Amino acid sequence: YNAYSFFFFKQKTAYEISACLVGSEMCIRDRYMGTFQNIDFQKMSTKPNVKVMNIKKKFVADGVFHAELHQFLEKALQQAGYAGIEIRVTPVKTEIRIKATKSNEVIGPDGRKIRELISLVQKRFNYPKDTVDIRVINVPFRGLCASAQCENLRFKLLSGAPVRLAANGIIKTVMRDGAKGCEVIISGKLRQQRAKTMKYKQGYMVTTGQPKLDYVDTAVRHVFFKQGIMGVKVKIMLPYDPSGKKGIKQPLPDYVIITEPKEDIEDEIKTGGQQQQAETQE
Repeated sequence: YNAYSFFFFKQKTAYEISACLVGSEMCIRDRYMGTFQNIDFQKMSTKPNVKVMNIKKKFVADGVFHAELHQFLEKALQQAGYAGIEIRVTPVKTEIRIKATKSNEVIGPDGRKIRELISLVQKRFNYPKDTVDIRVINVPFRGLCASAQCENLRFKLLSGAPVRLAANGIIKTVMRDGAKGCEVIISGKLRQQRAKTMKYKQGYMVTTGQPKLDYVDTAVRHVFFKQGIMGVKVKIMLPYDPSGKKGIKQPLPDYVIITEPKEDIEDEIKTGGQQQQAETQE
């Protein structure tokens, strides 16, 4: 992005991209880009009176870009166990890393699906050709991924499984993979006409402070039925792992390690106690 493209951001949604409506509607950005084609921005940048783009507007535009891309990939990669994205911008390329439990389904046969995703992102956000790179990061532990478990619960509910059995099955899967705690919240018209909320818990869960941001993985999905919409939320308390492979590297603030005393210290304590006893006997 240059300094002037953020002001004319957005209109088409991720749904329109997935419905193959790219180019059928004109964005506000596209309407104004023609007026800036004949302007040499490099010469303008050398002038001292040119105003630099507001930092607040840049962060807002980055947030809108991340949210819209996340919403689109969430719908396009439901079957692949989509678990989030990481975006890294370099002067040459914009690198998008997709986390998924089934990386082969993201790539597709002969890499066709990932090329389609790259083409859609370039068209939607007006990137030049070969400036977007999408990579796939495989999530090794499916039970510790809240997005994957939320999608699994959604498919169980759509297939007609009882709510209690579906929720308990998710909790057992999560705790079997080594999680510290799990919480499943299902709200909507469960059986009766009146909507209600049911909450299922097991284990230990942090709800406040910085540990909540570090340790708790959360995912939300909406399940559409004939009688209405049902909301599903899965929260997983990740374990502590110094290596960072299966959990979080940073320990909890109240985590205390009690080490056993060394052998030389024990010998000193014993010899010191024997000397005191000898002095008292004398």
